[in-house]
Amino acid sequence: MSGGPVVRTEVRPGAYYDSVVLMQLQRGLSALPGVLDAGVVMATLANREILAASGLLSPEADGAEAGDLLIALRAESEAAAGEALAGVDALLRQRRASGSGSPGEYRPRSLEGAIRQLPEAQWVLVSVPGRYAAGVASDALAAGRLAAEHLLALGHRRLAFIGPATDVHGFRMRERGFFQALREAGMPLPHEWLRRVPPTVSGGQRAMKALLASADRPTGVFCANDLIAMGALKAALTAGAAVPRDLSIVGCDDIEMASVVTPELTTVAVPARELGARAARLLLRQLDGEQIAAKPARPLPVRLVRRGTTAEPQGTAEPQGTGNRGQGTAGQASEPPEPST
Repeated sequence: MSGGPVVRTEVRPGAYYDSVVLMQLQRGLSALPGVLDAGVVMATLANREILAASGLLSPEADGAEAGDLLIALRAESEAAAGEALAGVDALLRQRRASGSGSPGEYRPRSLEGAIRQLPEAQWVLVSVPGRYAAGVASDALAAGRLAAEHLLALGHRRLAFIGPATDVHGFRMRERGFFQALREAGMPLPHEWLRRVPPTVSGGQRAMKALLASADRPTGVFCANDLIAMGALKAALTAGAAVPRDLSIVGCDDIEMASVVTPELTTVAVPARELGARAARLLLRQLDGEQIAAKPARPLPVRLVRRGTTAEPQGTAEPQGTGNRGQGTAGQASEPPEPST
């Protein structure tokens, strides 16, 4: 019998905990004797993918659903793994006994209790999709597709993507929609033209500098949000690239600054005001005792706002793939390759 490290996974169906509890439990497991690494998450598809990439997912997790608690660890031996998993309940009890606030502080266990304690407070609730959360969403998949279709319609065939490596659903769907449209058009995206950066202006600057430093440059870039796009625009202009003559840039969100930069940013508008209004209406219905389905209603539509950062490509080389949108073979395009930084 080999004495090497072992990976064990435990699934607890329907056991929901917030992110603070998950992080504390993960930290507690990681500190136990014989535990080399640990991951404690709700078993969403994205979280399972992260655990798999970290080598922390075993067949025991097959069939886990988004509302299930997933505990995964790598230990020095089977005995150490078993002892660690057996100690999960003790770690949870220890946290409940110690609490996380000041001595004697009252911590409400429900939204109603919190409102009674602080009736004058203004509340902002942040959650993620799951069995216990009513969803409010824009059509993020369509946002990525709109960006790709706009650039392809202009004649671009050398396209890049800049976005974060994140579990945030909206970012993931924007990226997926972009790649789906490229695949349908038979347009491959080279590894070096997929850039992973934080969703910030500085992240966009860094990614664009890397793209411009390559011998083979793209002519069109889709950025996962407007902050990334504004950073990319600044880096391109600083490097002497003419936007949109040499390079077209598309953002996403249509924040106020998108129409203030020069040239004004072409972007996909997300209905932020209506998203907030829908969330508020759902909350009020829940406070009135109505049972709200966890599955979101139909996503709110998005729309392309064409401004000054996109145009037909000028003097570009022969396009990659088939060169005719929609006439390439599906095999020419791929799902997102491994990230470049």
